[in-house]
Amino acid sequence: MPTATPGSKKTKRPQQEDALTRVRHGKTEKKKASSRPPGEAAAAKQPVYLVVEHGVEEPTHSILELSAGAAARPVHHGNRAMSFAAVDTRQGPRIVGLGLDRTPIYDPKTSTELQGPRLVDSMVRPILIPHGSKLYALSRSPSVLPGRDFMPWFFVFDLNQRYSPGGSGWHDLPPPPVFPCRLNPLEYRDTPEVRVASYAVVGSHILLSVQQDKGTCAFDVDSKKWEMVDGKNLPFIGEAVPLGGHRFVARSRAGDGAAAVYHMEVFGPGTGKSGGRTELIITELPVKSKGIVLGQLLCSMGIGRFSSFDIRSVDPGSEAKLDKARIVHRSYFLVEGGDDADATANSVVITKQERQIYKLRDPFCHLAFPLPVVAALPM
Repeated sequence: MPTATPGSKKTKRPQQEDALTRVRHGKTEKKKASSRPPGEAAAAKQPVYLVVEHGVEEPTHSILELSAGAAARPVHHGNRAMSFAAVDTRQGPRIVGLGLDRTPIYDPKTSTELQGPRLVDSMVRPILIPHGSKLYALSRSPSVLPGRDFMPWFFVFDLNQRYSPGGSGWHDLPPPPVFPCRLNPLEYRDTPEVRVASYAVVGSHILLSVQQDKGTCAFDVDSKKWEMVDGKNLPFIGEAVPLGGHRFVARSRAGDGAAAVYHMEVFGPGTGKSGGRTELIITELPVKSKGIVLGQLLCSMGIGRFSSFDIRSVDPGSEAKLDKARIVHRSYFLVEGGDDADATANSVVITKQERQIYKLRDPFCHLAFPLPVVAALPM
């Protein structure tokens, strides 16, 4: 494993690092050939990379492929409170991290890392939303006081554009209208605590709701404008993961985090359905399946497929350090219903394909608690 990347200082680490060992392989569900989900063979070969966060030691993060015996790659340009996302570029997929003032860019094919452009205004665990070759960064908890997560709260970085390492590359965008953009003197003295509650990417629009009941706004990536599209908040918690077409899986807000499938469409002005403004149409589809377990991390694996990662660890206590955790990987697919004109009326059946259990160990750099794995990124 290389000990340095271009533009980084050499880091001495023990030979043994993050180790991922498969301790149990669940049986694949038996199904007829005609009922196999679309793209199953391709999805089975699709690599997934896990981003592991360490405790107090350096480096702060490592990247490893979800496979038994995979070698971990330390993130040399990382720091605390980072978020990660997979972005498509002309040179292939890249894993990009962002937090505080650093932007590591990792190439999973060559296992090399570069330092990307710095974000002048630092963010703590920002929400990263990839869209094509562009990566949108949104403050998770916008602050009206100078310091971290202070305005501007919304940025974009195009990885297909030339940039200088450690230099410019991020461009600020207008903030969401549900953020505390305008405050009166009384509100400024008692600043509101705003936090993003749910979001999704539907076509060319980024949908967003905050914890307060302020409704749903949408950002058009083409016109670079925000617009309120619904007086109610999005009905789910966190990110809605795409299943292809207009279907998404997410944790239901009304169902206390239970799995739910939604049909979502955004109609722009002059489309014949929305009149003179942008409109969101969202419908929760009936789900017949039982026993669906959604872990802390979800990711899309193609049309009608998604994966869930449940990370389990035991509190090591105030004096001890966490050196192992267990990862339960479950894969699911939709076996009924199509994305057609009557899709909003169809019920869906979610079937578990398989379950695999891995043991994650790192006795030298240790693991962050309570969530040592902060991202699951399919390539």
